Formats: sequence, structure tokens, C-alpha cells
Amino acid sequence: MKYKPNAYLVKENSSVYSVKVTIPPYMRSLFGNRTAFMRTTGTADIREARIIRDKVMHEFFALRDKLKPKPQGNCVDRVLVELRSINQHVSQNDGINFATARVCPSLVQLRDEFIVQHSDRRKLSTLSKYIKAVEVFTAHFRRKDFQLQEINRTMVTDWLDRAKQEKASQTLANYLGCLSQLVALAQNRYHDAPKENVFTGHKLDVRHDRESYEPFTCDELAKVLALLDEEMKAVATVAMFTGLRLNEICSLQISNIKTVEGVWCFEVTEGKTRNAARLVPIHSRLTTLVKNLIQNNHNGFMFYHASITERADGKRSTWHTQRFTRAKRKALGEKGTERKVFHSLRGMFISQLDRQGTPEDRVALIVGHERGTTESFRTYSKGAGMKELSEYVELVSYEGII
Repeated sequence: MKYKPNAYLVKENSSVYSVKVTIPPYMRSLFGNRTAFMRTTGTADIREARIIRDKVMHEFFALRDKLKPKPQGNCVDRVLVELRSINQHVSQNDGINFATARVCPSLVQLRDEFIVQHSDRRKLSTLSKYIKAVEVFTAHFRRKDFQLQEINRTMVTDWLDRAKQEKASQTLANYLGCLSQLVALAQNRYHDAPKENVFTGHKLDVRHDRESYEPFTCDELAKVLALLDEEMKAVATVAMFTGLRLNEICSLQISNIKTVEGVWCFEVTEGKTRNAARLVPIHSRLTTLVKNLIQNNHNGFMFYHASITERADGKRSTWHTQRFTRAKRKALGEKGTERKVFHSLRGMFISQLDRQGTPEDRVALIVGHERGTTESFRTYSKGAGMKELSEYVELVSYEGII
């Protein structure tokens, strides 16, 4: 292997060297689900950077070796188990010509097959959920992959019981939905796929998780904002006066600032739903802030931490979610505030529009909600101009807070 003296050293928009290494899937949960670990060496001297790099990578490799999934049993045991499993499979499928029949892929291979089949019809953020579901399930057992015949219902319930301690029921239900679709794909395509779909039939109580978010009181919101740093406070302020979702804000680039009918707007190109793509008038209280963000942009992005966040699902709001949650817990405590989250700011914006008598279809246009499907509703909605929508947005205010 060719020796690379500068391995893991990079320069990104700076003369200072940074250490950058890919994080294995089984370690990503410890690093905020990031795919890469990068830290600055604080020096532009390549020799000093190499010394620092060696120390950092020594610790990283030690942690990686400690967490790396280890196969169960010795080599002989694993070979015998594999052969017995194949023998059992042949006995159960008597009459099939195994010389020509395609065998059922593994869970990871099915995931890849599913993604290829749906890559032209589903968004990256949707397909990434299947990647995440497989990753979380296999990581629980410290495995990289499973043959479907290896997975039984007891394993799934054990995983769910442990995962409930850390994840919401709705999240687990989403994982199960993805995994069950992969098994269903196998059942439809392969003769030797399991007859039972072990990822279905798990009754998870998701009603509590679907409760609406609660708004902050003026005092609560003021306390939270006081603990936010400059970037996070700017993100929260944009949400309060536009109703944009967190990831919509973090995805903003200077190219998304448009002038339509003489009105300054945020352009949302895509998002959570098919109605998310829209133009949102910029509130006059945001004018100075937005000008500063444009002037001090980060490679075209409005917010620094959004510009350096890269995830498989395309989301750039991980850092901001964590920062806001920490500030909220510090300001208000954890008990009784579980339903008060960043998304509550969007709800507060919508509530203000509603209290000011804004027509429902105009609210839907501004915040990207589903609109009516009747012909008269579509015709009426098309008449909404930016100046009219801007007048509604200007009705929103937070006296005593901002």
C-alpha cells in the first residue's frame, strides 16, 4: 500500500489544516449521526499538523476498535451454523431447482434494491429513512447485515423494547414501516423469502406522539432566546416571522432570496410535503438581519453550521435542533415542556395569522400547507399576489420579546 504522509489532513476554506476521517456506521450515533469527524489542528504548518493528526487518529482508532462489532462464536461454529441453516432451507424448499433460482438478498441488499427501484419517484430524504431503519436495527445487534431468515419476531420485539427507552413510538413505527416494506419486496420477488413478515403486527401507541406541539408563553420564549447564540437566535427569529420549518431555514442560500412584485421573499424550493415549495414574504423586522446574513454568507449558505452539515438525507438542521433543545431545557427545565419545541414557533406564527383573520387559503400559501382541491378554491388561490401575502405576514408581532 502506498504511504500517504498527509492522510486524514484537509484544508477547507482556510489555510489551517484539519483532521477529517469517515465515521463507520456503527459509531455514527455517538457523533450526532454524522458521516465524518473533522477537527482543526489550529496550525498551517504541515509538520505540526501531522503530529496532531497522529494523536487524534490514535484515539479515534482505539475507539473504533473498541466499538467494532465482533462476530459471535469461533470460525468453526459459524461455518457449522451456516451449513446447518442451508441444509434446513433446502429441506423446507424441496422441489426448487437451486441451480437456476435467484436467492433472497440480505436486508442491506434489499434496502439497496428498494432504493434503486424508487430513486426516480421518491425524494432523497424519504429514501434515507430506509437506510436509517436498517442501520438502527442492525446496530442494535452489533451486526452489519442479516439474512432475512435469521430475523425472528422475538428479535424485533427485543429491539423495540430497548429502543423505546430512547426513541419516540412514532419514530419506531416509521422504522418498522420501512423494514416491513423491504420484507414485502422480498416476498413479492423471491421464492425463498420468509413467509412471515416479522416487522408487522407490532402495536405501538403513537397517539401520544401525535399530539400537537404547544406554544411558548412570551416569558418562556424570552428566556429561551436569551440563552441562544447569535446564529441560533437568528434562525429562531426567522422562524417566528415567517413560519418556515427548521430545515427550510437551514437550507436557505443567498440564491433563495427573491424579489417578486417588489416584495422581498424567501424561496423554498422543496420540503417536507409537496406543498412546501413556495415564496414567503420577508417580514420588515427581518430586513436588517437578512442583509447581514447575505453579506456574511458561508459558501452561499445563510448559516454557518448549516453549511458544514452533510447528511445522507440532505437535512442541515441537526446542530440547530440540538442547540435549541439544550437552551430550552436550561431555561425552562425538562418537565412539562416536552411538547414545546422549535416547531412550536411555526405554530405560533400560524396562530397569529389566524387571530388576525387571515383567510385559511392564504395561510396555507404562506406556510406550505395542503390547499383545497375544488376548482373554485384553486381559482381563488391563484389570485394571491406577493403584496397581499406580505400584508398578512406584517400582521405578526412579538411585543416585549423582539
